[in-house]
Amino acid sequence: MRVLHVLHSMTFGGAEVLVHDFVQRTAHAATHAVVCLDGMGPLGESLRAGGVRVEVLGRREGFDPKMIVGLRRRIAEVAPDVVVAHQYTPYSYAAMALATLPRRPGLVFVEHGRHYPDQRRPKRVVANRAAFLPITQRVIAVCAYIKELLIENEGIGAHRIDVVYNGVDPARFDPASTALPDRRETRASWGLDETHRVITCVARFHPVKDHPTLVRAFADCAARDPRARLVLVGGGDDGVLRALASERGVAERVVFTGVRRDIPAVYDASDVFAMSSLSEGTSVTLLESMLAERPSVVTGVGGNPEIVDPGRTGWLVGRGDAAALGDALTEALGDEDRARAMGKAGRQRVLGRFTQAQMHTRWLSLFEEASRCARRGR
Repeated sequence: MRVLHVLHSMTFGGAEVLVHDFVQRTAHAATHAVVCLDGMGPLGESLRAGGVRVEVLGRREGFDPKMIVGLRRRIAEVAPDVVVAHQYTPYSYAAMALATLPRRPGLVFVEHGRHYPDQRRPKRVVANRAAFLPITQRVIAVCAYIKELLIENEGIGAHRIDVVYNGVDPARFDPASTALPDRRETRASWGLDETHRVITCVARFHPVKDHPTLVRAFADCAARDPRARLVLVGGGDDGVLRALASERGVAERVVFTGVRRDIPAVYDASDVFAMSSLSEGTSVTLLESMLAERPSVVTGVGGNPEIVDPGRTGWLVGRGDAAALGDALTEALGDEDRARAMGKAGRQRVLGRFTQAQMHTRWLSLFEEASRCARRGR
């Protein structure tokens, strides 16, 4: 089976990491190619270095008809059995490119997340129903929450949408692994030691992740627990957060690491995972932290309630509620025995429902089904 993936880019992000790992891990079952509308990114470079065809079309701001032409050309060259479009804009361009082809491969739309706040756009609903969905064989949502939004705001019938949860590799996040560096060394690189209680958030600095609420919550927690430290891992402009940490008097207790590739070591050196997002799909970093046996303190948005079992694997708090988040962080740091038990329960929960192998098997099955349906003209 030949698969052509269409994405915005292959920078570090949840969807991009999932596609990168899927392409690498399923090379035995499919031949993959990747088209990025906007830019290459380090994950694209990684795939290209491994022999995968990765191309960039260089999309201009606004609607860019050259994307349709470029995608048609790549589809003709690759001759895929199925085109897999990750997120809505790549899907819309892929559908328009395929619509004019006399013989079309299968088309799969994978929705990884939604804008916040998400709204119904009547013109888009009409375009979906009239033009895009008639040539689409499968639609995949990464959680039940995303499926509901696709139904309500995109006008896609429930019967057309399969929920396939994101999956992560258990072996990479095994707390018993001997390959992990000494956690004391990782902490020392942050200026921390074993006396500190470390809260870690792994997320790009983007408004939807709502880091300011986390910093405010941490300031409340830090006022009650002098051992508390906050480690923020991610890329983007952190100026506002640094200023907020200074304003709240915790600048010396917040560590900004930038983008890190050694995420297993990051979690091993942490005590609690925290995330204050306004919206989420199926958070890869949340799943990874649970595999690393770290209790979770996250907002109850998007797919998070489908992952976290409150009181058993972590805490769910309201969106934007810094006070509740601060209370939960304080509770998580204060009862180490309970936190360890939650971490172990979290790993078992991920092993049961959210592994990479489960996700890859389901994706391959749906892609093959889409290819068969396209060949039959359905």
